[in-house]
Amino acid sequence: MSAIARPSTVSNRGATLVMIWAHQADEPQNILYAGTQNGYFFCWRQRDRVFEENFVLQMTDPGKITAMAFDSTNNRLCLCSRTDVVQSWGISKDPPTSKWIATNIFTRRFPKLVPQAIMFAAFDNSQDCNIMLHDPCGDAAFNWRDGGFCLDDPTSGPILFCVSDQMKAKMYAIHRERTYGRTRRVRFGENGSNIICGSNHGCVYVFDTWSGEKLQTLGVGALEWVQVIVTTEIGGVSVIFAAQTCALDFSEETLVWTRSRWDMSIGWSKMFEAVKVLIFLGCIVFLYQNLEARIRVLHKAMNM
Repeated sequence: MSAIARPSTVSNRGATLVMIWAHQADEPQNILYAGTQNGYFFCWRQRDRVFEENFVLQMTDPGKITAMAFDSTNNRLCLCSRTDVVQSWGISKDPPTSKWIATNIFTRRFPKLVPQAIMFAAFDNSQDCNIMLHDPCGDAAFNWRDGGFCLDDPTSGPILFCVSDQMKAKMYAIHRERTYGRTRRVRFGENGSNIICGSNHGCVYVFDTWSGEKLQTLGVGALEWVQVIVTTEIGGVSVIFAAQTCALDFSEETLVWTRSRWDMSIGWSKMFEAVKVLIFLGCIVFLYQNLEARIRVLHKAMNM
């Protein structure tokens, strides 16, 4: 994985707690939305492998933004916070600047509810989407295609479940450097073939979903808390976004990793080397078989 350019963050927004990747109608570029500790949410758009900020706004009755969701059919953004507020925003393009802007659709308060997850869900093949709220401890990620969901259990780490029967399918082992170390946030990557989770001890872990093997550990700093993770693909290349906060001075930074194409080239080169070796061995076997046959013919001719 290698880092790519992104906008600098502003300290008064607070730590970035939520990020989502959105594919918007009539927008060929990639869009990233993020929410912060102080109730700010902002939009980044990618151009030529560089991200630029389109807008930044603050929620009504600002507080920690706990979850965000995007409806790509209707270009709607929905977010919720620890202040019991749920807001929906319409996303449209500003003609003079060609940048995306947000217009508030509604703001509602839900007393005695601290939502940790929010999503759009369509029922009965309808174009309309319902907004669903959930308020458990930890984090959750869904892979509807393969029928699985992964929970970030604060005590044990990521656990994979089957949607059909809600039974445990796999647990992912995390080596904790500290006794109070724990995982934070979980996402599916590589079309569901990987599980990515953060931590409070400076690491982002990448696991193979079905074998449980740890494929890679991405370091963000020994004292860093990974606040949020989002995964996507850009041009067919897997990308991981992670927002981290330093435990000493509470500084905040968003990191971006991409799967290196160099790794793929090494794989192809090894394959070609293996093919060359097989061809060479095949030639040796062919020559040996023909040479042995000729020796037998000569031996018979000499004995006649």
